Amino acid sequence: TFTAAGFPASTFALGACVPALPVTISLNPGTGVLSGTPASGEGGSYACTVTASNGVAPNASQGFTLTIEQAPQITSANAANFLVGTNGSFTVTATGTPTPTLSIAGSLPSGVSFAPATGLISGTPAAGTGGSYPMSVTASHGVLPNAVQNFTLTVNEAPQITSANSATFTLNNLGSFTVTANGFPAASFAITGTLPTGVSFNPGTGVLSGTPTSAGTFPLTFEATNVAGSSAVQNFTLSV
Repeated sequence: TFTAAGFPASTFALGACVPALPVTISLNPGTGVLSGTPASGEGGSYACTVTASNGVAPNASQGFTLTIEQAPQITSANAANFLVGTNGSFTVTATGTPTPTLSIAGSLPSGVSFAPATGLISGTPAAGTGGSYPMSVTASHGVLPNAVQNFTLTVNEAPQITSANSATFTLNNLGSFTVTANGFPAASFAITGTLPTGVSFNPGTGVLSGTPTSAGTFPLTFEATNVAGSSAVQNFTLSV
């Protein structure tokens, strides 16, 4: 409610506002009551001029700022992908008036940090940090409710084969050997070379198994790949 001294009683007028006042807000010139229900997205500060007049010059004018507070909303995606050994960045963004403060709860991989002032998640994930990092992002500015978003940072890591480079099976006996690799996500395997009769390889599990019916030395090559973009290759010898 705008009030003014003077006699007779004043009427009130609102000059042009910068930016333009939402159409949902209006001034009653007789009572001086500024009222209305701001719509979503109309949060912000509006610089106006209010004038009181009663027919006795001069009129009275006053600069006036209307601040429409709006609860925060997180507008950025709820997931991001980084790569071990490569600098990555992702910016958490939110709307609301006043400007929200951002925070995260959860663990970040080694080499990656969060800047609350800018909402920037950035850094170079260290070796061995490949994996999925669930966390919670909160935007707040004192106008409830706060905005909360579940967020997942996925760190991809190229595979490395971690199993031995040779194995020995016995003729006419069941044998088994598992090729293993680290990295994230889990690697799939491929094999080149000739296996002994009776022995097969499962690329999904990395298991080399079977009952060999021919003896000898069998040179093979294993390759492990995942979405990280590079593969690991190992020369392998199966002796029967």
